[in-house]
Amino acid sequence: MFSDIERKIKELEEELKRTEYNKATEHHIGKLKAKIARLREELEKRRRKAKGGPGYDIKKSGDASVAIVGPPGVGKSTLMNALIGKNVSQVGNYLFTTNKVVPGMMEHSGINIQLLDLPGLLEGASEGRGEGKKVLSVVRSADLALIVLDVYTYEFTEMILREMYKAGIRINKRRPNIKVTKTGTGGIQIHASNDIGLSMEIIKEALIELGYHSAEITINERGITIEDIIDAALGNRAYIPAIFVLNKVDLVIDDINYLRNISYYFRSLGIKKEDSVAVSALKGWNIDVLKEKIISKLNLVRVYLKPPNGSPDYSSPLVLKSPARVADVCEKLGENFIEDFKYACVWGRSVKYPGQRVGLEHVLSDGDVITIYLKKRA
Repeated sequence: MFSDIERKIKELEEELKRTEYNKATEHHIGKLKAKIARLREELEKRRRKAKGGPGYDIKKSGDASVAIVGPPGVGKSTLMNALIGKNVSQVGNYLFTTNKVVPGMMEHSGINIQLLDLPGLLEGASEGRGEGKKVLSVVRSADLALIVLDVYTYEFTEMILREMYKAGIRINKRRPNIKVTKTGTGGIQIHASNDIGLSMEIIKEALIELGYHSAEITINERGITIEDIIDAALGNRAYIPAIFVLNKVDLVIDDINYLRNISYYFRSLGIKKEDSVAVSALKGWNIDVLKEKIISKLNLVRVYLKPPNGSPDYSSPLVLKSPARVADVCEKLGENFIEDFKYACVWGRSVKYPGQRVGLEHVLSDGDVITIYLKKRA
């Protein structure tokens, strides 16, 4: 049923590999990439229609969710247990120990993080191999991904990134400020500055290939790529922050050259040092460092509530996603806090002086203390 589309995609991908990028070929390459993206979308629609079926049934809890993903046998379950501090996920000395999603809760610095230990990801996961599509669906909806490799499987990183990319997951990438709106008439109208990095003709050709014949596209970015245009036009991409975790370093801790080669490999893939950490989940090495990286990468804001004429409750922070406004605090506390809001007083890094009066749109900083004053009801 799918062989015709799969064959076309493979042919186009081979042509793309053979085509050297230069000024003379950039139009052609742009059209090839748009064609491949369109065919993949069509293939995915056919697969969903033919197979259907639910994904994993996961009840979200905590202040944020973290998906633990990687190939089989790299110690994902051991890592989850180390992060939580107790045995939650089954551990075994064989591949595919985990065959379903295992949730667990990590508490750190007053923040509750839901960890999701996922079955091993294989090559072809984005096309339905194994539990791949279900696993990738969980990653798409998570707030952060821990991409786990070990010192013997680190070269699977490229495969993991490739499968995620094919599934529409963009790792450690900010969503481009590009808006594409279909219109009834008028052709394709592009609103952009002169230094966006792509010619208007390439953009138009890609949009036409994707089925846009009349549209307005607004680009508020510099140095965009044709992939950015395609992603914005399709509108179904997930932009997920990630930390790359190299496990089992205790097995090669004395081989400095081996570890240096792994570091070079990660850098060759564009993985930044601050987005990676080496650990031994079994021995507990660097687990605290990883916890801090998780909290930092999630970009959460802890706010402490202080009743009027009372003391702040530092034992139970209100945790919000950045940027966090006073209005977000009110929404979390209840509808009447928005309706009856009068003003708030804030102590912390977001204000110029302690106890400063602020309104609903004031943006809070991590660690701020807040008192909310409501209007008196008649």
